Amino acid sequence: MLAALCLVSFSFPMLWAQTFISCSYKSQCQQALLSGNDIVLRCDHKKALWYFSSIIGENMVLLNSRPNIKKLPGGSLQLSDPQPSQAGLFRCEDDANGLLVEYEIDFQDATTLHITHKDLGQEPLQNETLKLGGEVLVFTHWKPWQDCNRCGEPGERKRLGYCYVEEPLETPMPCRLYLRDEKVQYSRLRPEMQVEGCFVPCDPDKEIQQPFFIFDIYQLGKLTNPMWLTCPLASIYR
Repeated sequence: MLAALCLVSFSFPMLWAQTFISCSYKSQCQQALLSGNDIVLRCDHKKALWYFSSIIGENMVLLNSRPNIKKLPGGSLQLSDPQPSQAGLFRCEDDANGLLVEYEIDFQDATTLHITHKDLGQEPLQNETLKLGGEVLVFTHWKPWQDCNRCGEPGERKRLGYCYVEEPLETPMPCRLYLRDEKVQYSRLRPEMQVEGCFVPCDPDKEIQQPFFIFDIYQLGKLTNPMWLTCPLASIYR
């Protein structure tokens, strides 16, 4: 009988299962995010109606039956495994068609993620100039470093960077929101992730005891065929 090498179980903290994106009341917010990672667009209205228009300028359509989109009881919109093709404008209205909030989102392709480790001397992508009628600057807009993944011992932390375009004297925009339906084959137009080592002391006051739910257990052996293991509700944002 084949001896098992290990048992792999998947669990997650129940209170941190969702990544919420918020925007001020009656405002429009532009956001770059990564494809394949679940998010919730916040709209606090129980009778909210959600509309969508793609980045190529199609008419707004009511979001009522999409396989990976679900309106939550409080009115917010949950997107599971969003894809680059779903980049565009998400508009939340009340039942009298009044604007509540708008999100213009560029879901940048996670499969093209450029990953570097700072402590290994690996360099992130450099700023470059792209000619589209005039010259524009393509650069990475870095988010803050996330928390260290361990305490009391050496660990690692990461930060995400998104592709942005800036025209002279203009406000920078996420790349696909700027390009819209422009067909550009350019390897610099992709997101990044940078990793570095970290060490932080443990702080008992910040330790939160949360219940965990085990989704599944896999038994792996020497003759196990290659497998793709997915952790439900895992997110690169945490």
